[in-house]
Amino acid sequence: MTEELSRRRFVTLAAVGLLPLVPHEAAAQQSITAQQLIERIKSNLGVPWRDKTIDGVKAGDPATVVTGIVTTVAANLPVLQKAAAAGNNLVITQEPVFYSANDEPGNRAADVVLLAKKRLIDEKHLVVFRLSDHWTARQPNAIVAALAEALSWTAHRAPGGDDLYNIPPTTFGALEKHIRSRLGVLGGLRVVGSAGMPVRSVLLSPGTTDLPSTVARMARADVIVAGEPREWEAVPYVLDMRTAGQNKGMIALGRVVSEEPGMRACAAWIKSFVPEVRVETMMIGDPYWSPLA
Repeated sequence: MTEELSRRRFVTLAAVGLLPLVPHEAAAQQSITAQQLIERIKSNLGVPWRDKTIDGVKAGDPATVVTGIVTTVAANLPVLQKAAAAGNNLVITQEPVFYSANDEPGNRAADVVLLAKKRLIDEKHLVVFRLSDHWTARQPNAIVAALAEALSWTAHRAPGGDDLYNIPPTTFGALEKHIRSRLGVLGGLRVVGSAGMPVRSVLLSPGTTDLPSTVARMARADVIVAGEPREWEAVPYVLDMRTAGQNKGMIALGRVVSEEPGMRACAAWIKSFVPEVRVETMMIGDPYWSPLA
């Protein structure tokens, strides 16, 4: 009889909300604003916040209470729509929101696409925060490590650097197929090199792959797996290396494909110190398709 009364009392107290919350439940019922979350992110970065930076709130009211967080490479309209539909109102993006490096509209202030994006953000009460400078400044480089993990190369990291991987011996053609399969590349992947070239060491360079970093690091690798190399800088340099007798290759993934594993890692990192709300990643995938496929 006593046990039955205890059960009834438990049900009654639970129904009126008088039972004490366990820590997880308590955290779930706490409210936190976008600004508070951003300050927590800043304090966990491990690098000083720069006075001059492209990072920061690009749209929305930072005082908004956060209901869920989405990390993404690019806060395009489909991502914003999906985030809002899933009840997530803080979007953390690596790349610009409004199509320019500093997100300033310039002479596009009246552009219908830009206005449509702003209207969606306002209507859905979203907050968009860019995290690029400081995410890439963390050491070791989380974006490189995440790309290596996506390629199943974590155990092959070479000593003395976080961007060089001594993978099991393979050929350039087999390497290209492995990367295409692991990353779900559709049409954006391009290669410089011969299919039969032996490969043992690979340099990972997600995001922008410029000439100075290519020149400085290519001596250590057979192949550079690049994000977005300029076709008048790093690409002709690798082509000329081959003509000059150095058996080197390049695989260009595209910026989005190369950085998406890093933003998935960013979500896992944020989860480690933000228990109040859900955190998830919204993938874009390869934005290109090949007419030859």
